[in-house]
Amino acid sequence: MAREPGPAKKSWREIDRARSSSYHATETLARHEQKGHQTSVTREYKAALEALFQKKPDAAEAVEKLGPAVRMPKVVESAVPDDAVPSRRQDQLRKILAASSTKAISDSIEAFLNAGHTLPDDQEVFLQMLEHRNEERVRDAIGQLDRLLMGQLPKRKPVLVQRLKRIEEHAEEPATRDAANQLRRKVS
Repeated sequence: MAREPGPAKKSWREIDRARSSSYHATETLARHEQKGHQTSVTREYKAALEALFQKKPDAAEAVEKLGPAVRMPKVVESAVPDDAVPSRRQDQLRKILAASSTKAISDSIEAFLNAGHTLPDDQEVFLQMLEHRNEERVRDAIGQLDRLLMGQLPKRKPVLVQRLKRIEEHAEEPATRDAANQLRRKVS
């Protein structure tokens, strides 16, 4: 039995041409063009809002021009943000904890204390303070660690013991060596 010749098979090019000229394709294309217009308007509006939040001058007027029905409050900047002081304290505290050399640790602790802040009751801070150049600060750190370790376990015991041993061996003042020795015995 022989096959009857049916409709000719269309090539992919012909199929694509038929798709692009259909009603649905033109409707979809019109929708995309409209979305593109909305996107540019949206971009302008977002840029104006971003300028408003960055407290740029004339930002409120730009937003009002784009959306005249919306009344935006005028931005008034205060001299010092309310939350700036705690963030400075936190930044300086992070510098203390991130410092790695003796000079960096000493400088960051001195900057923190000279700014009028008090060191928090945290083992990590006083563990860093053991690396300070000033032996008086080191003795203060040993005293604070002794007080903290009465009610807590040491967080980084090997590091603490190692630093106390180093202080015992290399400290110039006998009071510092004795304080380090006593704390190391309590911890070990």
